[in-house]
Amino acid sequence: MTEELIVDEDFTDKTSGWTEADVGKRIIERITANGTYYNEPIVQVFCQFCAAEFIGPSREAGGFLGGHECFHAWEVSQALGREDGLVE
Repeated sequence: MTEELIVDEDFTDKTSGWTEADVGKRIIERITANGTYYNEPIVQVFCQFCAAEFIGPSREAGGFLGGHECFHAWEVSQALGREDGLVE
């Protein structure tokens, strides 16, 4: 028995180039070097420190936010004169 996948306005088959119109939709299947993602939501997030924005799969959104947090923590440590990479 084969299952038929029903695609409606809640899903997209786009694999890149997401826009605000795609936010809230789900990616049916996304294959990466690290694995295959199914029904992954497209989200829009921004860095609260510098206001940079990201629209795309939730997995990459987490990396975007985590990367910005780490980078800005480093910037602050440099401004405070820390050389050990730690922040207050």
